[in-house]
Amino acid sequence: MLQCLSTKRYSSLKTLLNVCKCKCIYRNIRNIHNVGLEDIPKITVTDIRKILRQKGFAVQDGFTSFISKCTLCSGEEKATANKIYINKATGYFLCPKCNIHGNWNVLERLLKKTKGELFLKEFRETYHKDYEKVQNDWQVIVNETQSVSKLNETELLDLCRLFEYPYHEDTNKILADVRISPDHTTLYFPLKNTIDNIVGYRKVQAGKEDDPEHFGLHTAGLYSCKVPKVGRSDQAILVPTIQDVLNLAAQKVPGTLIWLTNCTLPPIVLPVLEGYQKLCLWGDWDNMRVVAEKLGEDRCRFVRPTDGLVTATEAATANLSLKTLVSEAKPAAHRSITTFAAIRDDVYAELSNIEKTRGVKWRRFPALARLLGGHRRGELTVLTGPTGCGKTTLCAEMSLDLAQQGVNTLWGSFEIRNSRLARTMLQQFAGIPLEQNLQDFQKYADEFQKLNIYYLAFHGQQPIKVVMEAVEHARYMHDIAHVVIDNVQFMLGLSEEKDGDRYHRQDAVIAAFRTFATARHCHVTLVMHPRKERESEDLSTSSIFGSAKASQEADNVLIVQDKRLTAVRGKKYLQVAKNRYSGDLGIVPLDFDKDGLSYQPKKKNKTKQDEPDNLLNQCFEEFSIKESSYVSNIDGKPNKRKEQKYRERPTREGSYLSDILHLNRTR
Repeated sequence: MLQCLSTKRYSSLKTLLNVCKCKCIYRNIRNIHNVGLEDIPKITVTDIRKILRQKGFAVQDGFTSFISKCTLCSGEEKATANKIYINKATGYFLCPKCNIHGNWNVLERLLKKTKGELFLKEFRETYHKDYEKVQNDWQVIVNETQSVSKLNETELLDLCRLFEYPYHEDTNKILADVRISPDHTTLYFPLKNTIDNIVGYRKVQAGKEDDPEHFGLHTAGLYSCKVPKVGRSDQAILVPTIQDVLNLAAQKVPGTLIWLTNCTLPPIVLPVLEGYQKLCLWGDWDNMRVVAEKLGEDRCRFVRPTDGLVTATEAATANLSLKTLVSEAKPAAHRSITTFAAIRDDVYAELSNIEKTRGVKWRRFPALARLLGGHRRGELTVLTGPTGCGKTTLCAEMSLDLAQQGVNTLWGSFEIRNSRLARTMLQQFAGIPLEQNLQDFQKYADEFQKLNIYYLAFHGQQPIKVVMEAVEHARYMHDIAHVVIDNVQFMLGLSEEKDGDRYHRQDAVIAAFRTFATARHCHVTLVMHPRKERESEDLSTSSIFGSAKASQEADNVLIVQDKRLTAVRGKKYLQVAKNRYSGDLGIVPLDFDKDGLSYQPKKKNKTKQDEPDNLLNQCFEEFSIKESSYVSNIDGKPNKRKEQKYRERPTREGSYLSDILHLNRTR
């Protein structure tokens, strides 16, 4: 009996520990990439300029920031020469000298000297420690490595072969700031801010060139270089890979060459590019368009793809003149397009690069990628289905698939908590039941946290104006390319509205997201409930709750059809009911894996899959008639006996082939 009691106590204690551990897990998940109401700036450009002038500061109007004197660098030599950059869109400030940065409300508090002395001291000490740590870490790397410029010609050639970098005589001079490990398998690229202080670094390992690691205050600096004896300080060329930088340098393209990883540009790094009058963007236009919007479209130029060659590396491989292509770069945006001649280059670029135009393809749902072509910016998708059919779970996995391919995603979950949504996506990411594998949680959580997935930290119903402000802010700050709203009806709070107002409010929400998707070049997915239909009837585009505006404005309409409860052998499948891009319609079977919370198609057994194909191939081989079977004599006369034999065979073989094909259809 005592043993039984002790066993019960042990099991109760174990259960309690697991519950506590799970709560800890959910608390950690809840803190991942939240975008709350407090993050939305409540300041305008006019207010920033007015407040600074009231405080007696001279304000210089830059391309992306207001530039003024920094009074936070107390005790520094020549403090009056230090500059502070204040972002025009968000009010976020940065001083490259003292490395103090933060939101506008923090700067406002710091400007009030009477109440902010203690706060300023603590604030400065915190960022000073962070900056010292970065400097110490970089100094350790410098002590343990050597500069690429110290390599001899043979070592430099081997390095370029290992990392698949283009080689030319000035490579070591261009990469003079880059450090290399003793075994020559790891490179360290320093990231510098406006005054050339190192604020972080990128670590690139051989075999993982496409996945560099970032350390330090990397969001405040960029890696850049210049071609020796080719000077032009007013122009910078932004490219997505270091290979593009080296190819541009090999052809001595004038200007500062900047490696823009993944074509993302956090607002804190904008001051680094403030001094350039002309910026040339060379890369995928879908991503570079967002970069141009942040930098100021008036000073940005874009190198249009030539014959399907998107990047500088592809153009260099085709022996094209990179200097000529840069000089012929076109404006990033057309203010007033009235003729076909104004968009002729864009149309040609789209036709010559059709695979990129189709969008990012889902890896977990290849059948959906074949129908829709891919996930494209600037489109509006409506996903609907009956209650409890798994719309949220399916949408979570589809967005996770895209996020793993570099599509920055913002989730607005108004129906379920962010912790529960993040738990679902984490389990889909891991592919195993995490409650039974808690020992692996830290491993999967660390990898999942690296994905650029953000969550709107809204609790309860919010006005559409507040939601759109948060979405706009997140898009600007984090380069959001995909916004998911789950779901529209819950966000509206229809239970509190009058019957005559609900359709009008829903139309206003759909119109707001439609305008946002088009104007901001961002994909929006809206999860919506259908009207109450008979269970035996299939849902259609007219089944979406509300007026016809949702189906009319949407570029894609996806419907989850669930026939499991209405038919003996009923299945669940995803129906593509509208596809404005290509017009292809069809269905995608959905088989749910409870362990991984996944609708990803299961891999078929190769032996079972190849068996019908082998039978068909055997039939075709026996059914085919070779010319050598008819001719057996040297003089070329046909053998009548063999000819008669092959004349009789088609009836038997044709019957055998038709039986197998009929068998496959009945399956």
